[in-house]
Amino acid sequence: MIAVPAALRRIVPILAVVTALALPRAASAQCVGIKEEGRWRNLDRAADPSHLDIKMRGGCGDQVLNGEQTGSRTRYTMRAWVRQSDGKFYGRPPVNAVYKPWKGQRWLQGNVPTGGYQDQIWARVEDRNGAPQLHVLIRHKSLDSKPDAHSEYWFVKSG
Repeated sequence: MIAVPAALRRIVPILAVVTALALPRAASAQCVGIKEEGRWRNLDRAADPSHLDIKMRGGCGDQVLNGEQTGSRTRYTMRAWVRQSDGKFYGRPPVNAVYKPWKGQRWLQGNVPTGGYQDQIWARVEDRNGAPQLHVLIRHKSLDSKPDAHSEYWFVKSG
């Protein structure tokens, strides 16, 4: 057995703590995701969109090092899935989405083209019946002489 002097036995743990606190821990740094991110299924099985995919792209735009913004710009996308007459799903092309304030709350908003309409989709996660659900408001904005329409749905995370 190797004899270690008492002074060395006291210094080693102190050096380990100082090293752990002094060195940056880049490996453990992570972006904080958004509550809206993921695949959501409409609770109204007869309604469209039947599913929404919401994704966060890019880096953590909120990181600051020595007073300078680091990382890439964060952006969000939204993709609506609708059921076709043959029962298969069709994913409309993903669109960019941004956070906007409405009625004192922060909503993720994206404009999805749907033919003669543009669906202005507003989404936010709310606690409903003790579980997180995606509250979705849609303004179906007519691109011609048809009247505009509005829809409201609740979605749950799928998979």
